[in-house]
Amino acid sequence: TPNSHCYFDYYQSENENEPLAIGGFLPLEKVYNFNPIPDELTAEEAKYVLGAQGNIWTEYLSTPEKVEYMAFPRMVALSEVVWSNSNKNYTNFVKRLEQFHKRLAVLKVNYANHLYEVSGELQNENGKLSYHLETITDKKIVYTLNEKNENLVYKNPIPIEKSTSIKAFVVDENEEKLGAVFSQKINLHKAVGAKISLIPKPHKAYNSGGKQALINGISGNNKRFGDREWLGFSGEDVTITIEFNKLTKINTISTRFHNGNGQWIYAPKEISIEFDNEEKRSFVLKNNGDLLVNFNEKFEQKMIKKIKLTIPNYGIIPVGKQGAGNKAWTFIDEIIIE
Repeated sequence: TPNSHCYFDYYQSENENEPLAIGGFLPLEKVYNFNPIPDELTAEEAKYVLGAQGNIWTEYLSTPEKVEYMAFPRMVALSEVVWSNSNKNYTNFVKRLEQFHKRLAVLKVNYANHLYEVSGELQNENGKLSYHLETITDKKIVYTLNEKNENLVYKNPIPIEKSTSIKAFVVDENEEKLGAVFSQKINLHKAVGAKISLIPKPHKAYNSGGKQALINGISGNNKRFGDREWLGFSGEDVTITIEFNKLTKINTISTRFHNGNGQWIYAPKEISIEFDNEEKRSFVLKNNGDLLVNFNEKFEQKMIKKIKLTIPNYGIIPVGKQGAGNKAWTFIDEIIIE
């Protein structure tokens, strides 16, 4: 019953209108992709795993209807995981779930319907950037660019040649909108499309966006710190190297850290930056106890090809705090280079 796949008190959508939750991000597809048999178990050991469990903590859920909203349909996905783990097919599951929603409606269950939401991802093909939209159903996607009123039918990835804002939604056969509007702003700063390396790799539970999430022009959600744009590291110092294909003039480097101490997540105390082969410089972060701790440093139009950021882990969580005695987590968002 790991929190990465089974905590239904986590947010299930990136829609800003979602009801308040404790944090985290656990969409339906991630629940469905849960494997209740840990990889490290042998076949002999695995037979002792009798089932799995979904959890709903109710600090933020004040009514039975809100509990239902968090449980359904993620409960349905987890049920199929433990009943038919060897024959899972998410596309097929979604088609059946569309019909099962009708049953839930008849039963007056206050279920969450995110089947018609749109998701997106920035792609880099040989240096050419484009934005890919998708939905888990077979319905049509329409979109608008840069606040224009023209609805375009999505057929191919959208070329990204400058900072761009995209809004998209799914329509039915009568061109009626289904589900919420997806909005995405892409900040085409100088690191987007550059080469990046990470030591160590993020924790597998908080690495859905991969290392490119740190320089893809998309900032993480201000409330759902477990979305694909936030990368999480468990108790480790982090080294990030960004390499440009030519000398590049930079003026500022900025990023931010989640500081959710109740979830064992602490912003680092400092960051070190090294340009090419210059001497490393250290910068102390200002931490006022807010959920977000920002780093923003100006430089004098430096011409560089490589930036190396060293982010020491906060260290041991203090006595009296949640998780006291354990090493803290580090959660980092987009690294913006202007």
